[in-house]
Amino acid sequence: MNQSFELTPNRLRELRGFAIAARLLNFSRAAHEAGCTPSVLSRRIAALEEAVGGKLFLRTTRRVTLTPRGEQLLAHCERLDAVMLAMAAELRPQGGEPAGRLCVHLPGAYGRLCVAPVLARFLAGHPQIRIEAVYDDAYVDLVAGRIDLALRVGRLADSQLVARQVGSMRRYLCAAPSYLAAAPALHDPAELKAHRCVAFSGLRTGTLWQFSQGRRRRSVRIDPVLSCNDSMATREALLAGVGIGIQGDYMADPLVAAGQLARVLPEWELSTSPIQLVWLPGADRAPALRALIDFLSSEL
Repeated sequence: MNQSFELTPNRLRELRGFAIAARLLNFSRAAHEAGCTPSVLSRRIAALEEAVGGKLFLRTTRRVTLTPRGEQLLAHCERLDAVMLAMAAELRPQGGEPAGRLCVHLPGAYGRLCVAPVLARFLAGHPQIRIEAVYDDAYVDLVAGRIDLALRVGRLADSQLVARQVGSMRRYLCAAPSYLAAAPALHDPAELKAHRCVAFSGLRTGTLWQFSQGRRRRSVRIDPVLSCNDSMATREALLAGVGIGIQGDYMADPLVAAGQLARVLPEWELSTSPIQLVWLPGADRAPALRALIDFLSSEL
């Protein structure tokens, strides 16, 4: 190693990516395990090769092998992993009970209705863990916000994060029976322009509502009478008969079953979004965070 080699956070990320790739000898699989794209992994390994002053892999169209320099670095990585695991075991509280403070970022309505009860059960079983739960529909950068774990609904834009899907959410149109009784008939999404609509501004497509029916597609740009940045406020407006809006199944299903809301255009489908836990690469090595991730994955 050259004299400028330092174990900075970026260097540790590069070493982790290298070690995974060295064990798998498959860059696509290694990138998936490292929580990044193959191109990002290649850049990290290139930076590491520059730092150590030599090639770490020999790559052909058919196979990937380690160079002698790569084998030497892998041995160092394995010793480093052993030291980190030993340190984690030594610093763990007596009895093996995970401990520590975690900051968790959750979407407002889904977090309050579906995740808060799960967090309560988790804390009851882990008395030495402390959680700061932030309920907010806005996107947050995990590094800048010092967030240990976030739950996100929809496709992920940040390929640097590790993600685990824990569910999915259907969306559909609904309205109060009182509104529908006095409103014009509705047979096609295009006819929504003749209706009063309530919009949730956090929807990825905004006021462009997109529908599908088999191979048929409809996109309607609505002009909402009310736009809310809080999905629970949107729900309350629909219950009050303000108009037609989009709701997630976790909020709307009980209200539809109780007759408080009615589905609108049920033959036309809206998008289904994945619900995913996300965290920074390597953060789940902390026993407290690992315990929370596993618990939420099983309960949600």
